[in-house]
Order: sequence, then C-alpha cells, then structure tokens
Amino acid sequence: MHPNESRSLARRRTLVMWMASSLALAACGAPELEEAASPQDAVVVQQSGALETEELVADRRIIVYLTGSQSLYSVQDGKATLVAKRSGAPSVSPDGREVVYAKLPDSWDVGDAVTRTELHVYNVKNGKDDQLTSGHDDQDPSWTPDGKRILFQSKKRSGLTSFWSVKGNGKDLDQVTNAGCTKANDPAFVPTPASSTGVQWAPNERRIIVYFTSQTSDSEVRVMSFNQNLGVASAYSLGKGTHPRWTERGTVIFTRKVNGRDVQVEVSVQ
Repeated sequence: MHPNESRSLARRRTLVMWMASSLALAACGAPELEEAASPQDAVVVQQSGALETEELVADRRIIVYLTGSQSLYSVQDGKATLVAKRSGAPSVSPDGREVVYAKLPDSWDVGDAVTRTELHVYNVKNGKDDQLTSGHDDQDPSWTPDGKRILFQSKKRSGLTSFWSVKGNGKDLDQVTNAGCTKANDPAFVPTPASSTGVQWAPNERRIIVYFTSQTSDSEVRVMSFNQNLGVASAYSLGKGTHPRWTERGTVIFTRKVNGRDVQVEVSVQ
C-alpha cells in the first residue's frame, strides 16, 4: 500500500464489533477495514490474532462496523452490506442475532449538530431492519445483558437528558431516570454519559453500568445498578474521573487527575 493511502486509511474512524458464541470483541480504528462505496461492493476483512476465522463459530459470527462518514455496514462471508447511510455506534445483542443502532437523517453530515435520531434493530441473518422509535433524539443504545431490553438516552422526550429503555420489538417504552425531575440541578437528577461515549455493562451478566459524564476536568465516573425490570436500584458517583472499564475481577478501573498527573484508580463495585 502506498504511504499516503496508509495514512488516509489510518485516519478513518472505524468501529468493529465481533461476536463468536457469547464472546464480544470490539476494536476502534481498525485499519484493516475499508469503507465500501455501495452495498454491492465487497469488503475483505483482514483478520489477525484473536480474530482468526478458525477460532470462531461461523454461524454465530457477526461483524458490523462504522465508517468515518458514519455509514453502518454488516459483513458476512467477507462481503459488506450497507445497513444505514448515517448511524451512531451499534450494539450487538447478547445472542449475536441482532444489532441496534441510532439512525441519523440521510441529510446529516459529519460535523452537523444531531437533532433527530431514531432507534433501529437490524437482523443480520435475514437482513430485516425494524424501526423502534421515531420523532426524538434517541441515541447511544445498548442491549441489557439478558437481551430483553435496550437502554438508550434522549433529551427531547422529557426535556432533560435521561436514560430510557424499550423492548427489542419497540414496545414497553419506559423512562429509567429523572422521571420526577424538572431541572438538572434537582437533587434526584442522574446525569448521562459524555457525548458518544455510552455505557459499559458489568461482566458475568451483572445488571450494572459504569460511564463518565464529561470530556472536561469536571467529569465524574458514575455507577448505576438495575433490578430485573430495569428499574434503578442504585445510582451514585465514584468521584472525579474518566474512561472507566471493567476488569475480569468485576472491579472498575478509571483515570483520575491528581496533582496534574493521570492516576489509575481501581474500585470494587457491588
């Protein structure tokens, strides 16, 4: 590959989500994936390390990726199919059969303000795409560990940016946080994640999420746990910090600025 082509390809923001059996692997900025110009164009996925084909169960494999122009593609047998011309980051269901994503208007372009998005669920096996919500700014969806509901965020629905949930068939819409709040400084107000950062679910199907609230020095790392109906059991702050992630031990590691230096903090979360 020519050096200029290599640099151009490296600049593309690509999201890859791969599921084999119950294992989900995600990688950002993967230079191996090139954007297809149309659904008919083939995309050859170069694999390496843990993503070698022989290590996967073929009938449980899902690959979806988001290009630098926010186009969402699904890949099967090395060929890409356009799912949406403009999309937010996708989330693969725990059973590996469906992908939920926030669809942007086709007229939207990179750099434009996002004022309207709707949730869609794409079935990778049969290619069916179902619209779940409309008329609002529903975004950053993620499946619950049992795959029964989808957690997402919206501001237009209540006037305050809050968590909402809906079933995978678009039914039983429910406001999860801030239902009784009228303003952001209400003591009961629960902040949502920083723009386009989403949430991370705890391992081992625990119904707990972590996220951070801002890209600035005022950011907090937040924890929220849920009951079986996705009602909030507890919501609290771990203090200042950014970029939390779960460990295999079930603890949370995040970055905190201390005396001008980045320090890694590890916390046990129940």
